[in-house]
Parts: sequence; C-alpha cells; structure tokens
Amino acid sequence: MRHEFGIPKDIIAEGNDLRDDYQVVAAASHPQAQKLLAFWSERPPDGIVIGRDVPSRPIAAILSNVTIYEPIDGGRDCRVRLAGASIRRRFGRDITGLLMSQLFPPNEFRDHLETAIADLEAGKATIVDSRLSSGAIERMHLEAVILPVVAPDRISKWVLVGLFYLS
Repeated sequence: MRHEFGIPKDIIAEGNDLRDDYQVVAAASHPQAQKLLAFWSERPPDGIVIGRDVPSRPIAAILSNVTIYEPIDGGRDCRVRLAGASIRRRFGRDITGLLMSQLFPPNEFRDHLETAIADLEAGKATIVDSRLSSGAIERMHLEAVILPVVAPDRISKWVLVGLFYLS
C-alpha cells in the first residue's frame, strides 16, 4: 500500500510502496535505548514527570530521539507534544502538534495507539523493532522504546517514545 503517512519525502518521490514490519521484542539492543530504559527503571515513585524529569541531564544526549504523545479524545488518538530533531529522519518533517492518526496509515495507527494506551494502563515499557522497507530494500531499521510518563499537571498520563536508528 502506498501512503504518505510518516514517510520521508525522498522515499515518496521514488514511488515505492513502503512497508513497516514491526514486532515487540524482549530487550533493547541500541545503547541509547538501553540508557532510556535504565533511566525509566530508576524513576521516582510518582513516575517520570514531563517538565521535572524530562528534559534532564541524565538523558540529555538522547532528547533528540524522544517524542512525547498526549492521549486525546478519551484515548482515541494522541497529539505530539514534543518531537526531537532526529525524529525528522523517520517522518521527513517536524511532527510537533500532529496527531498520531496523521502519522501512520489506519492499521498501523491502531496498533501503535493500542500499544501506547496498554502501556499507560499497565505502567510498563514496550520495545519495538521496526524495519521500513520499499520492495526488497530496507530503508530504515529502528528500535522504539515506549514508556508511560506523567504529564506536567502530575495527573494525566502521557507516552514517551524513544526512537533509535539501527540502520
């Protein structure tokens, strides 16, 4: 299926279909993904609070790989509140302010949203291995770390996604 959701312009220009093959994995392989998971596992009892703990010195080197999503409409979508500079490589543009439903085709959107909301409800981390391919050519290999965090109001739950490039 050819779509323009979250596809860098150079891949769209080639006229190739893009396929995102992704699966949940047990452990992170990227060193920066491991660092983010270690930061999260050492979180304070009230959780990682946006504005208090993020941004912060311990993860300063990986903030360009971080996206913060705010669930909206009762969890039917998420708005990108913050997107680090390296996220542009994956999406081909700044995605700050966009909805998750604008970034992914419908079937992938539902999968990504369900994972994010389930992580929020369970208070757990998920690691996803993602390979973006067009035809037989792998365009990008990514590792995503999906973490529940606390909004600045210290009541609402948001989602922090660290996106790390493996190729």
